[in-house]
Formats: sequence, structure tokens, C-alpha cells
Amino acid sequence: MSDEYYNHDKEGSSFTGVFLLLMFMLGGFVVARVHEPAQAIGAEMEKERLAKREKIDEASASKLAGNVVVSKEKGFVSLPIDTALAKVDKLGKEESRKELVKRSIEKDGKYDPPKDPSTVDASDPALIAKGKLLFQTKTCFTCHQVDPAIPAPAGLAIKAPAFIGDFWGKEREVHIGFQGPIQKVVRDDAYFIESVMKPMAKVAKGALAPMVIAPGLVNDEEVLALMAYVKSLSK
Repeated sequence: MSDEYYNHDKEGSSFTGVFLLLMFMLGGFVVARVHEPAQAIGAEMEKERLAKREKIDEASASKLAGNVVVSKEKGFVSLPIDTALAKVDKLGKEESRKELVKRSIEKDGKYDPPKDPSTVDASDPALIAKGKLLFQTKTCFTCHQVDPAIPAPAGLAIKAPAFIGDFWGKEREVHIGFQGPIQKVVRDDAYFIESVMKPMAKVAKGALAPMVIAPGLVNDEEVLALMAYVKSLSK
């Protein structure tokens, strides 16, 4: 091999080395620029999640603290959860049941079931989205947990049912009436609608109080949207 060829090859090798070094530096710069936005997006999403959780916790704490206006016309405000439970306990099983039934009738009147849920497409994305919005605006989230990472303090206090996991279509035990006899039921469309529109009919076993707020706030169309959303949460 001639010296001329050797020197030429040496120059080529040096050039190749410099070229590869520049490509490596450029690649590192590109990776860094791609990685930085990803980090920023992840941090922003985490910030939003924490802000949402803080807002939910504040709303739950407000519910538990009581003194929230229930009826401005009648001057009704909610009681702190411990005070409400103490009053229920003081009245006793039968008196509490009679009083809750009486107030439910006074508030909402006679129960009339909504249209047949079988005529509604519960898998309709628009209906599910409407139900999700109602679940937030009607403050259902303060008692019924739907995310394992975000607790519902009010629900924990009164042992309200959570909508997590594989629950739709499954059997559960309920009281027929508040603290009444135990019976097994299936969590289906009809049961959900009755639970919202007529909460005194069946009360989940273990719950310390029936749901008494929602019926006056939810109409026939809204309960079907809520049903679609809750049904979509079952995995």
C-alpha cells in the first residue's frame, strides 16, 4: 500500500470521525428538544389533575361542614354530617324512616317512573357526556366515588356506594325502605333509576343514610343520562 493512499485514507477516517461526532451532537440536541415539551406537557397535566382534586376536596369538605342552602324560599340549610347523623340516631330506626319518607313526599311528591330505559341507547357517547356533566353539576361526586385515586369524603362518611370496578349487572344487598328488611337486587337500569327518583325505596346495605337530595334536582331526561354515564364506568 502506498504512502499516498495511506495518507488519503487517514484523512478520510478523520473526516468520518468528525462527521459522526457532529451527527451525535445534533441527535442529542433533537432528543433534548423533543423531551423538554413532553416533560412540560406531563407537568401541566399533573398540575391540572391536582387542581381538580383540590377543587373536589373543597366541595366535599363544604358539604360535610353543612350550612349549605337547600331551599332559599323555605330557608332550609344542610346540617353538618355529624349533627345530621346524631339527629337520625336520636330519632331511632322507625321515627327516622317515617320522617325521611314524609320529607321526601313533601319535597318531590308522588313518584312517577320515567320512560322505559330500554328505549334509550345507554352507549350513546353524547348521552354519556351529558350524564358526566350532570354528575358533576348535581354534586353526585361528593358522595359517590368514581376514581380510585380521588376519594369522596362525604360518601366515606355515610358509606355511600362507589361506582368503581365491575359493578353493573351484579347483585347487591339492600334494605327495603330505610333500615328495612334485607333483599338482594341487581344493579341494572331499573334499579338505578328507582334509586335516584325514589331513594327511600331501596337503601344500600351498610349505608348510614339514604340519598335525599338528588330527586328534587333530577328530571326524567337527566336520570337517563346519569344512568348512561354511571353504567359506562363499570369495567
